[in-house]
Parts: sequence; structure tokens; C-alpha cells
Amino acid sequence: MRLGLEDALVSGIPVGVGQICHCDVCGANLRPNDRVEVLVLIDGTEIDVVTTRGECCARGSLEEGTQRPCWLARGTLAASIGPGGHSRLILAGASVIDRAE
Repeated sequence: MRLGLEDALVSGIPVGVGQICHCDVCGANLRPNDRVEVLVLIDGTEIDVVTTRGECCARGSLEEGTQRPCWLARGTLAASIGPGGHSRLILAGASVIDRAE
């Protein structure tokens, strides 16, 4: 399987510190292996996670009229170790499902 450039850019981005993060819509605990949808803002070479949604709150597309450059990606949470040796959650196996330029 070959990843496209967009998918490779969002795979591996940090989503949360520790082994749990929360759905920004309903507050549900999200753990490794949970499917998530993340909204990322693109600013030059920076990609920042703005919203993380669990599978129950995923929308599947950007809101109509979205004007800021952003991507909506879907993937699985995976446990990882950050540069400082601390545990974190990253987005694994991600694919961009919608985008606004």
C-alpha cells in the first residue's frame, strides 16, 4: 500500500499527551486503537490538530463554507514515546477525507 503525500503528512502527528485523550464534542475517553477524526490547520509548513472527534461524533466532512486552509483526517490512535521520553498518542494509518484550501 502506498501513502499519498497528504496521508503521510497527517500520519504520526501527536494528538494527546499520555495514553488517553478526549473527544472534543462529547468528552468521551479515547485510547490507543480507537478510531478518530481530526481537523488539522495548515499554516505554511506547520500542521496543528485543532479538533479530535471520536467515532461516535465524527462528521465525515468539513462544514460547508469552511474558509481556513485545513484537512479532515481519519485514523487510529496509537501509543508512542515523544522526544522527551513521555508517552503520547499519535494518529496512525491516517487518510485525508476532506480538505479546504
